[in-house]
Amino acid sequence: MSKLKAAGQYGYYAKWFMLSKMGRKDPLVTTMLINYDCNLRCKHCSVHENIDKLPGPRNMPYDMAVRELEKKYQEGARIAFFEGGEPTLWKDGDKDLGDLIQAAKTVGYFVTGYTTNGTNVIFEQSDVISVSLDGPREVHDRIRGPGVFDRLMDNLARTDHPNIFANMVVMQENKEALKATLEAVQASGRINGLMLNFLTPPPMSQALSLEEKRKVVEEAMALKKQGYPLLNTNSALKELLIEDYEQRCPAWASAFVLPGPTYFYGCPMRGTEACKRCGFDAVREYSLIVRGNPFAISQMSGRFALSGKRRKV
Repeated sequence: MSKLKAAGQYGYYAKWFMLSKMGRKDPLVTTMLINYDCNLRCKHCSVHENIDKLPGPRNMPYDMAVRELEKKYQEGARIAFFEGGEPTLWKDGDKDLGDLIQAAKTVGYFVTGYTTNGTNVIFEQSDVISVSLDGPREVHDRIRGPGVFDRLMDNLARTDHPNIFANMVVMQENKEALKATLEAVQASGRINGLMLNFLTPPPMSQALSLEEKRKVVEEAMALKKQGYPLLNTNSALKELLIEDYEQRCPAWASAFVLPGPTYFYGCPMRGTEACKRCGFDAVREYSLIVRGNPFAISQMSGRFALSGKRRKV
């Protein structure tokens, strides 16, 4: 990316930040849940357990997705993330996820990204790729299914994409596996680092108690100090222990679109019982950014908010 382009993007974010401090509440991120279908049946997946209760169709039409990308861009968003289900399975006629990524770039988004279980095709044109990794082989496969870990790692071995990171959801099933998961990240040779999250229930049977979360956070901070590639800021790790984050959550910064379409600002779980046990790290990072935390601004913007390729960290 040219210095001029980078300066323009930094300038936009600085303007957005200053306007937010003056009371203007424009979205910065468009999160599109483009489908509910998935090829896995993970133990902690609330989408699979409640798929018949979810609003609207199971697949977002291409034309609607482009229309909503344009609308949210006009409202201020400059980062587009595609979620599911498993978004790499999304199709509408001859269109696939690659077409949605290109559409977002054409609209003008600075950064495109998507979250995947990593067992299908890797869409190289995305600026950021988030892969789900919930433990080393034995633990990951116990949660997600036999052979899933090896399929993920085999796919990653076939790509040289420079900006892949892992998302780990810590729950009862893998609460003792943080160090081993970070070691798997290092051994992969393809994953730049790991973002730790706690489970936002349901299912309640997999959720950690506050004391269990505290032990994980203490371990995470110690491992980070030792040089393990944990991407959470220290401040966000501490704020993961604030379970009911509704009053601090900058809901306006993220616009969610579901296949219906159904619109949310912040999280579709906002105001529900699940919101009282929020385990999502990104809302802590968003909150720290809008509060002016310099470490969150520098660490998160460098990895997730500027277009172009990234060097491995």
